[in-house]
Amino acid sequence: MLDEAKLKTLARKVNGIYEGALVAGMIYLGDELGLYRAMHGQGPLRSEEVAARAGLHERFVREWLYTQVASGILDHHSEGLFELSPEAGVVLAEEDDLRCMARLFDGLPQRTALLAELPRSFRTGIGVSWADAERGGTPERVHYMERMLRPWYEQVLVPRLLPLLDGVVARLEAGAKVADVGCGSGVALVAMGKAFPQSTFHGFEIAPLALDRARENTIQAGVSNVSFFNARDGGLPDDGSYDLITTFDCLHDMTRPDTMAKAIHDALSPEGSWLIVDPAGRGSFEENLAHPLAVTGYASSVMGCLQSGMSEQGGAGCGCFGLPEPVMQSLVESAGFTRFRRIDLPHPMNNYYEVRP
Repeated sequence: MLDEAKLKTLARKVNGIYEGALVAGMIYLGDELGLYRAMHGQGPLRSEEVAARAGLHERFVREWLYTQVASGILDHHSEGLFELSPEAGVVLAEEDDLRCMARLFDGLPQRTALLAELPRSFRTGIGVSWADAERGGTPERVHYMERMLRPWYEQVLVPRLLPLLDGVVARLEAGAKVADVGCGSGVALVAMGKAFPQSTFHGFEIAPLALDRARENTIQAGVSNVSFFNARDGGLPDDGSYDLITTFDCLHDMTRPDTMAKAIHDALSPEGSWLIVDPAGRGSFEENLAHPLAVTGYASSVMGCLQSGMSEQGGAGCGCFGLPEPVMQSLVESAGFTRFRRIDLPHPMNNYYEVRP
């Protein structure tokens, strides 16, 4: 016998999820077309005014405004007036604010397009690597990750995180050799390169479009102490020459994080430091269910983290929450490191670790 009440509840939930997907598309459009920014700080506006400020066709803008009000994002006043509240402005229009969430939707078209490739992964057990995911694409395919992470790199990494590492800032000020493994579009290295002109920074990445974008960012920032390399062309040198190596949100994506940990150990100087930023898994599925970002983490993993981690035969397939603190500590100790500590810096998704030889 079917439980009719449970059936109705589940049906409402699934319909809400579908509705949320549609609204996500509308948020993407609002951000991409500058509609939120056109409304920010302007008080109540008519659809004609919003369209004029954004340089768009009024009839389409009006329908978009209706969806925004219906979904509870915009406020609606009498006589056809629409308003982006100050709070909604922070969340959707203030690009440089760490609380801005519009950047989360920037990659929606790319993620949606990737869905067509995922059935193959389920059938074969081989995922899509970050490099494969961008094949046939354009630089815009890597921009959304850059945009999502840039404020953190520019506002937190240098002024707040690096000073929490043992002696690292002093070494960077004096002139250190630094590597960022899985550097993406190089925003972290550019931020550090600007802050510490006496040091030398190397970025390693497997995705060609990301490397192209990284070099563009370096030129635009006017820094000359940052260089980038394809990690598949030799990888890290094993000469113990690096004073600092960083891995930002990428170790769990790798097919062989154990091999990478050993390579980083061999590349670091005896007094060097490895800064790891990685999702804060809680040890078991049941524990992770209590994580406030459990749904986001697992869904993103199916579409990204796990894909990358399974993109080679025998890949580790850690997934988003696959390297919780005890597993991470065991991983680095197996690679030869003797000092491991978690850094106390609050973040809704990530843990921070300092690892020493």
